[in-house]
Amino acid sequence: MRRVKAGVLRKFTASVFEAAGTPEDIAETVSNMLVKANLCGVDSHGVIRITEYIGEMDRGQYKVKERPKIIKEKGGIGIVDGRWGFGQITGIMAMELAMKKAKTHGIGAVIAKRTNHIGRVADYTELAIKNKMIGFGLTNGGVAVAPWQGKDGLLGTNPISYGIPAWRGDPIVMDYATSVSSYGKIDIYRSKGKELPNGWVQDKEGNPSNDPGFFSKGGTILTFGGYKGYGLNLVVESLGGALLGEGVSDEFVGQNGTYMQAIDVEHFIPFAKFGKDIDKLVTKMRKSRPAPGYTEVLVPGDPERRAFAERSKAGIELNDAIWEMTMKTAKRFGVEEPETV
Repeated sequence: MRRVKAGVLRKFTASVFEAAGTPEDIAETVSNMLVKANLCGVDSHGVIRITEYIGEMDRGQYKVKERPKIIKEKGGIGIVDGRWGFGQITGIMAMELAMKKAKTHGIGAVIAKRTNHIGRVADYTELAIKNKMIGFGLTNGGVAVAPWQGKDGLLGTNPISYGIPAWRGDPIVMDYATSVSSYGKIDIYRSKGKELPNGWVQDKEGNPSNDPGFFSKGGTILTFGGYKGYGLNLVVESLGGALLGEGVSDEFVGQNGTYMQAIDVEHFIPFAKFGKDIDKLVTKMRKSRPAPGYTEVLVPGDPERRAFAERSKAGIELNDAIWEMTMKTAKRFGVEEPETV
């Protein structure tokens, strides 16, 4: 296990992408967002993605010098073309455009096409929070997940995020896959050589499995909450796939189709009134009595905030397998290993 300070890891990550031909400003933005995921405890969307992204560059999927463009604006909606550049840059443009629309119309909705992996969806709903807006985002892509009661991989892990701003206290921030687990989290288990928890995946015949290598053997991930998670997964498929007009399920072209929405609270109610009610709601939840076996009640966003505070001080831990994989990629481009603590 290696531990690295966030600032050191950001510089290292940006250096790898720059050495691979990425413009400096894009490399820095992507680096900041990957390392932020690690800081928040979402290691599945952190620097473990460096090698994956470089592999996609090698295959021609990532056009690292391309920048997204707005190709349609009408009333409260917009369409962004990611042009197969870094998904993080496209995601930012999509949410910024949604917020611009919301400022004028109360609600703004934007879809983004030809988008590579956008990282942690909460990064974009948190942009809305910073602007005193409610943010909603989702993205689809991939065929690692089986429909409820099925055994064929026809759906992506299809995450959803929402962000609710508060007045003085902590906002509510939820970001979750509609599958039991994101594929990246399964990668973490595989990198540690650990079996998966019960109820996460099944083998190619639909039987329960704990094998972290399930996907290469024809297995699939399950939706969370059975039928309910399956229903939400199809919502993501509809907004992140069908609404783009580029196919659904295994017909979908590319890695991610993205939908971003912003709601300007001030168009409905004074923000101070809304924000204070959210403060009250969060306080009520945290002060409620914990059930047997628990010591406290949390709200969405608390685990990430705690991880961020702890890792900002102590550094970010990377297991040996991820470290070795990442350093091998860095060495290819002549980037030196980062200093550890």
